[in-house]
Amino acid sequence: MLRTAALVLVLGLVSGCGPREPVRVGFLGGLSGRVADLGESGRNGAQIAVEEVNRAGGIGGRQVELIVRDDAQNPEKAISAINELIGARVEAIVGPMTSAMAEVVLPIAEKANVVLVSPTVTARHFFGRDDNLFLIMSSTREEAALSADYHFAQSGVLRVVAIHDTKNRAYTESWLRDFTVEFQGRGGDVVPVAFASGPDVDITAVVRGALARQPDAVLLITSALDAARLAQRFREIDTRVLLFAAQWASTERLIELGGNAVEGMVLHSYFDRNSTAPGLRRLRQAYVQRFLREPDFAGVAAYDATYAVLEGLARRQGEQSLREALLTGGPFTGAEDGLTFDRNGDSRRVPHIMVVRDGQFVTVR
Repeated sequence: MLRTAALVLVLGLVSGCGPREPVRVGFLGGLSGRVADLGESGRNGAQIAVEEVNRAGGIGGRQVELIVRDDAQNPEKAISAINELIGARVEAIVGPMTSAMAEVVLPIAEKANVVLVSPTVTARHFFGRDDNLFLIMSSTREEAALSADYHFAQSGVLRVVAIHDTKNRAYTESWLRDFTVEFQGRGGDVVPVAFASGPDVDITAVVRGALARQPDAVLLITSALDAARLAQRFREIDTRVLLFAAQWASTERLIELGGNAVEGMVLHSYFDRNSTAPGLRRLRQAYVQRFLREPDFAGVAAYDATYAVLEGLARRQGEQSLREALLTGGPFTGAEDGLTFDRNGDSRRVPHIMVVRDGQFVTVR
């Protein structure tokens, strides 16, 4: 009840005499194709945030309408989707969900002066820029540094083969560069292995090529689908090699598809899965009840991104733009803790390390 009361105060709710034009907010993410899990989780988290605000009365007495568009992880479809959202006169867009799509749609958003608040874009070259892209997560540099330190210091790993998907090059190559710098700086060695994700890729050849380089561990900078497929093949050929993965793979789909093959895999997470924060507990309860699964990092980050947009809209003063409100109006509601942006619209949240144990993600650091 306290949360509802707080929302009423924060959003400045007023009663109206009749239906008013809704506040329109867009969501843009990949909802179809082989790697739709990221977009689906993001959409789900955004929907829960919108529903909570609407139950509390909306923004200034106006209900919020979430307009969802699928970019299908395809540049042409992404261009069409963002133009549809701009044509619908949305106040802002939650998304995109990958760095590859951010490269495509950001110039269009800039030209239309529409704010993008991305839950999951982390490629380092998007940070520190004065533009309309707001970022919820920390960059690949922070995540890669945490990973390098953990594996070099605690696991005793010296030689890593890094398998990276060139279909999401903006993210995977950023992650690879940052990890290589951090890991080699500690005295380790990194050997990259590139592959282009797709239903026809020869996973066995990728795995055998990686093992031929005699790694102590294999880093998977891939989607959950490809991480699960690769893990299964690795376990068929070599049960001893240590597997770990970038955050892109840490959706519930990894465990659903990978089964026993992903047991013991080390990954990263935007939020602490062991947290008892009241907001996170409420989100998890609502998410499981609605979607019959736990929220993953994309769902939690999209929930936070959507709250930032909605509270930013509610906190605008006079002729203030949403961009200005987001830069100055924080902290905004987050599932785990409050969210603020720096002068470039970046929010540098400390990532966590987790491991798959007994079919569950467990935070270990």
